[in-house]
Amino acid sequence: MQRDEGESGRPDPDALLREVEKAESLQGKLKVFLGYSPGVGKTYSMLMEARIRRRRGDDIVVGVVETHGRAETALLVEGFEVIPRLTGDYKGIALDEMDLDAILARKPDVVLVDELPHSNAPWCRHPKRYQDVVELLKAGIDVYTTLNVQHLESQNDVITRITGVRMKETLPDWIIDEAEEIQIIDVPLETLFERLREGKVYIPEEAQRAVEAFFQRGHLVALREIALNIVARKMDTELLNYRRARAISVPWPAAEKLMVCLGATTSAPEIVRKAYRMARDRNAEWYAVHVSVPVLGPQSASRQAYLAEALNLAERFGARTITLSGPDVVPTLLQFARENNVSQIVVGRPRQTTLLGTLRGYPVYWLLRKQSEFDLVLIAPTVAKQRAGPPIQRRRKNVRGYVTAPFVLGVASGLNLLIEPYANPTSLYAIYLLSTLVIALSFGLGPSIWTAVLSFLAFDFLFIEPKYALAIKHASDLVGAVVFLVTSIVVGQLIQVSRRQSSALRMRANRSSLLEDMAKDLLSVALPGNGARTPGRQALDEREAALDEIARTTIRYIAQAAPNPVILLFGAAGGRLELWAQTDESMNLTVKEMAVAEWALGHGEEAGAGTETLASTEFFFVPMMLEERSLGVIGLKGSADALLPEQRRLLRAIANLAALSAIRWVGKDASE
Repeated sequence: MQRDEGESGRPDPDALLREVEKAESLQGKLKVFLGYSPGVGKTYSMLMEARIRRRRGDDIVVGVVETHGRAETALLVEGFEVIPRLTGDYKGIALDEMDLDAILARKPDVVLVDELPHSNAPWCRHPKRYQDVVELLKAGIDVYTTLNVQHLESQNDVITRITGVRMKETLPDWIIDEAEEIQIIDVPLETLFERLREGKVYIPEEAQRAVEAFFQRGHLVALREIALNIVARKMDTELLNYRRARAISVPWPAAEKLMVCLGATTSAPEIVRKAYRMARDRNAEWYAVHVSVPVLGPQSASRQAYLAEALNLAERFGARTITLSGPDVVPTLLQFARENNVSQIVVGRPRQTTLLGTLRGYPVYWLLRKQSEFDLVLIAPTVAKQRAGPPIQRRRKNVRGYVTAPFVLGVASGLNLLIEPYANPTSLYAIYLLSTLVIALSFGLGPSIWTAVLSFLAFDFLFIEPKYALAIKHASDLVGAVVFLVTSIVVGQLIQVSRRQSSALRMRANRSSLLEDMAKDLLSVALPGNGARTPGRQALDEREAALDEIARTTIRYIAQAAPNPVILLFGAAGGRLELWAQTDESMNLTVKEMAVAEWALGHGEEAGAGTETLASTEFFFVPMMLEERSLGVIGLKGSADALLPEQRRLLRAIANLAALSAIRWVGKDASE
């Protein structure tokens, strides 16, 4: 569970340390002028800002500014000291690059560096311009720079799908995180199109091609929204760090944030849909949160399916899906809401009455009764199906507990009757208390309370005057009996809380140890032999043996993460797939399923049942990715919707580990 700074009243030490380091840092400050498209005026705005600072007396130089033939931009450069560029030859082409060493020697207050994603010439010290900027910042020089959103690495695939154009020059997103300030340069689309027609973005011949390929209204609207969202997320992160550093527990609703609370009920998918519409109408970021309160019995398949469907649906709708662990639902939800600056909590309204709902512990009633700083929104489900009942295994276990309790108490009472002449009443209490603990550990909370009540009655009937009657003669005996009853119930509940907490910790530890054990097993696979010394047939045998071991290891660990039948295929020549391992020897892929698997391999994306791509199959395919290369595919028989998001994340991690191990072998043949 996450720690709640607000409830403890203490600042988050990590956030406070970041604030102090930021204030005392001798590094230069980075300001990024971020745009959604070429031609919006990033360089122009950077130069205008620099002129304002120069009038204040700051020492500002131009490291590199690309005017692209625009007279207005070139005019703004006049008056600044321009550091001469380095020139060199690369394959017969004359290139000029920013002179990093000259700027470091000059050591101005601010340097202007245009086009941050630029790739440097091979003879430069750093391959990318942003690495030059990092060195300038470490030297204590402030940097003004320009960037278009499509050059961020995390957005590359998204923008490729939107525009059909893949950016070759990208830079990591941590540049945005490290920036002291981001100024978004936003102009109306009509203004941008006017600049394009006037030749202020590209020369006329290129402008028409650009309009046809990139500068389409739909593309630009999407890019504009992505840029605004990136800046909003950065501002939100800074706000959260500020609140944590100062132990501010009350949310600051600077922007709308919704948190929908989900349980394993039939109405969970409907609640997700309604919460999504609310978030969309408010243009708000939203979370779908489930609190896992581990119980002694397993969760039923029907409940698991409802919860998986709801969380996967929320993920497709753009929510951040979170599964929390805690002994109590409401404090865990409120803690998460405070830490993430949530403004509204959305919950489904149970069909039971308030009294029954409170007795059964539905979170909504405790949220209504508990004072908090959040707006609470109740959603009334309309699904006709009845709410899923408790798991059959747990019901049977509870029945056994209720039946077993009288027998355990019979043994305890007999023992107490034997030792009564030699023991004081406290010892007799302890025997009954021990019986309650045994039932609590074996059967759960309900049977333990039942045992405590029966123990109270048995003790009153057998050992409190008047004996053999459910009556108490002395006030001191009444007090002792009531204390015994309360103690038995409290201890039984504390045992359950302890069991739940240990179960939650064990679940997290199991996931971590699973990946750790798998990594160790994959590292034990023999390294490839030296192709120059290994005969061709021997090299092929080594490859097949290694891939067999990797495949068997992978499906063995997948079986621990998901119960579905599994099939594993590695990539072969021509974008084809070869079957290497499967949990069921009789399981084979049809021609259609193999085509879906090859699509997942070629595109590096999940496909098949339960996804939005080629869903009319019986298999869910996950590519084994290493960076941008797909080495193979893991197929699970069944739908992705039947898996919880955390299971899918674990499955992706297993697939990536398998890819990391297989990269040494996939593609090797006897000729190597």
